[in-house]
Amino acid sequence: MRQLGWITSVSYGRVHFGTSKAGAVTVPRFSTGDVDALPEQHPEVDWAHLRSIGKGQRSPLAALATAQETPTT
Repeated sequence: MRQLGWITSVSYGRVHFGTSKAGAVTVPRFSTGDVDALPEQHPEVDWAHLRSIGKGQRSPLAALATAQETPTT
């Protein structure tokens, strides 16, 4: 999983998706205060565009995660 590391989860929970035979998955939970503070902390992101991304479309944040994961020499 790619992570930007901008916020840290406060806990984890198990979630069942419909009648999936895969069972439950563990998902991180984040505080609303941390999520609400992101636009102010990261003005370089076009938040309006990010919110308009439709289902199945790649998030522009994916490119940021890849850039941060690639070490520079």
